[in-house]
Amino acid sequence: MPSAMPMRALALVLLVSTSAAAEVTGVDVLRRDDGGTYERVIARVHFAVDPDADANRAIVDLRLAPRNADGRVEFASDLLLFLPKQTDRARGTVFLEIVNRGRDQSLGLLSDARQDSLAPESWNLGDRFLLEQGFTVAFLGWQFDVGPSQGLTLQAPVAPVRGIVRADYVATGGGPRYTGFTVAYCARDPDQPDATLSFRTSMDDPAQPLPRERWQFTQDGCVVRLPEGFAPGLYEAVYEAEGSPVAGLGLAAVRDFASYLKFGGQGAALRENPELLERVIGFGYSQSARFLRVFLRDGFNADERGRSAFDGLLIASAGAGGGSFNHRFAMPGQAGNSVLSVLRPVDLPPFTDDGLLERVRAAGVMPKVFYTVTSTEYWARAASLTHSSDDGTRDAPLDPSSRIYFLTGTPHASGPLPPIRATGSQRFRHDVNFAKQKWVLRALLLDLDDWATRGTEPPASRYPTLARQELVALERVRFPAASVLRLPEYIPPVWRMDYGPRFPTTGIITREPPALGDAFPVLVPQVNADGNELGGIALIEVAVPLGTYTGWNVTEPPLAGFRYLAGLLGAFAPFARTEAERLRAQDSRPSIAERYAGRQDYLDQVDRAARALAGERLLLADDIPEVLEYSGTLWDAVVER
Repeated sequence: MPSAMPMRALALVLLVSTSAAAEVTGVDVLRRDDGGTYERVIARVHFAVDPDADANRAIVDLRLAPRNADGRVEFASDLLLFLPKQTDRARGTVFLEIVNRGRDQSLGLLSDARQDSLAPESWNLGDRFLLEQGFTVAFLGWQFDVGPSQGLTLQAPVAPVRGIVRADYVATGGGPRYTGFTVAYCARDPDQPDATLSFRTSMDDPAQPLPRERWQFTQDGCVVRLPEGFAPGLYEAVYEAEGSPVAGLGLAAVRDFASYLKFGGQGAALRENPELLERVIGFGYSQSARFLRVFLRDGFNADERGRSAFDGLLIASAGAGGGSFNHRFAMPGQAGNSVLSVLRPVDLPPFTDDGLLERVRAAGVMPKVFYTVTSTEYWARAASLTHSSDDGTRDAPLDPSSRIYFLTGTPHASGPLPPIRATGSQRFRHDVNFAKQKWVLRALLLDLDDWATRGTEPPASRYPTLARQELVALERVRFPAASVLRLPEYIPPVWRMDYGPRFPTTGIITREPPALGDAFPVLVPQVNADGNELGGIALIEVAVPLGTYTGWNVTEPPLAGFRYLAGLLGAFAPFARTEAERLRAQDSRPSIAERYAGRQDYLDQVDRAARALAGERLLLADDIPEVLEYSGTLWDAVVER
C-alpha cells in the first residue's frame, strides 16, 4: 500500500557525492509502495553531463545544448524500481530494462504480465519471476518523444539548430483514403517554397515530385495536406525544421544510471542495501534491443570515469538493426523498412561483433552479451548480417564474450492461442504464430547472470551457419509442399544508404531521402520436411510440432511493391489431423495422427523434449509443469477445435 507520508515530504532529493557518480545529480522520490516481499519506488532521476568529456563526444549536438552554471548539460528520466526486501535471497544483480517506447517488454515475455495502464504505479508484474529469482528490477525512461501517458519518459534539452527532415507516409489502399499525415518535426515555415512532396510505388523507384500548389502544410507546420487524397504508394515530404532534441542523452541516461547503481547507490531510494546492487544486467527487446546495439557500437558502456556500466546484456530480437537514437532530428520510434519506416538510419553497419564491439573492447569495458533471435529477425530484421560477411559468403566469428541463440519458429510478436487471422483492421494470409519464447528466455537470463557473476560458461551458441548449410538464400529454402502455406517470393531488403558526407562523423543528415547503393545479401534459416527451421534451439512447439511455425506472414492485400510481409508477425499452419485429410490436401507434412497416438502420447513427447532442454540449461526444471499444462492447451486448441 502507498506510504502515508505526505507527497511533498516524499518528493525529497537524494544527492549523490561528486566522487561517487557526478553524472546522477539527484533522485526525486515521488512515491513508495510496500508490495509485501518487495518495495516499489517511483522516481525522477536527474543527470548532468560534461559536454567536453571523452565519454560524451559521441552524443550528437551535445555541445550545442543549453548548459548550467557548471557548464554541464542537464536532463532527467522517469524511474520505476522494485527492491527485494529479503536481502538474504538477493542475487546482487539489478535487471535494468531499457523500456520500449516507454513501456516494459520483459514482464510480458518472462512473466506473462499484461498492462492495463502505463502509469508506473499500475504496472503488473505477472508471476513475479524476476523478483522471485532475487533480482532488483529497474525500468528507466530514455526516449524524448514518449509522452507522459505513454509510459516512462526522458526530458532532454533542445539544440537550436536547423536542417532538413523527411517525413513519409505509406498509403496501402486497404483502408479509408486520407488527405493528411502528421510529421515528427513541424516545418519551420509552413509556406517554405523549396519543400517537396514526392510519390513512388516502391522504395527503390525514382521519386516523382508533386507540384507545390497541389499540397501544403497546415498553419502550424505539423501536418502535410493533400486535398485530393493519397493514392496507394509512398509519399515523402522533405523540408526544413528547427530545434532538435539531443536524442543521444537517452544513451547517457542509461549508462549513468547503471553506473550509479553500481558505484553510487548508497541513497535512501535504494534502501541503503549495496548488496542488492553489485552487478547490472541490461535487457532490451526489439526497439530497446536495437538501442543496446547502438549503446555498444558508440562506446557507451564506459562512464565518464572509464568504469563499466553493464556487466551483462540480453539483447533480444534486435536482428542486425540499430536505430534513429543519436543523430540530429532523430526519430527513435522508427523501426526500419520491414515495418514501413522507410529508409530510416536503422539498419546500418557495423553488423557483426568485430565492428559493433570495437569501442567497448578497446576501452576494457566489454560486458557479457547474449543475443537472442526469433525467426522474424531473419525475415524482417536481417539477422543473418550479425553473423555472416557483408557479401553473404562466409560465417563471421563471434566475440568470445558474446553468444547467439536462435529461438526456432518463434515470431517477433506472438499472437494469441487459439490462433487468429486478423488484428484490428489488418488481415493476414495465414493464422498468426503464437509460439512462446518465455521458458527459454527465463533460463538464458539466469545463464547470463551466472556467466557475469561466477564466470560459469553458458550454453554454446545455437544459430544457423553457412558452413552447416543451415543459412541460405531465399530461393534455396526447401519448403514442403503444403497448399495451406506458401513461401514468400521476396524479403524486406537492407540497402547501403548514403545520408550525405557529414552523417558518418557528425550525425547530421544532409541528403534526404538517402542515396541507395547495393543491397546487402539477407539470408534465412533452412527448414526441415515440416517447414520448421534448423540450426537453433528447438522450442517445445517446434521440437514436438503440431504444425509449421514461421517468422513471416503476408498481409492481405499484400504490399509486394514494398517487399513488405506482415511486419513483425509470423504464421502458423497446423498439420492435417489424419492421413486421409493430408492426402486430400496434397500436404507432404505427416499428419497429427501419423505422429502421435493421441493427446497423452503428445504430452509424453513434450515432457521428454522439455527435460532435454533443461539438461542443456535452456529451460528451467521448475517450469516443466507449466510447459506441460500449456502444451495440453495447445493440443486442445489445434487438434480438438
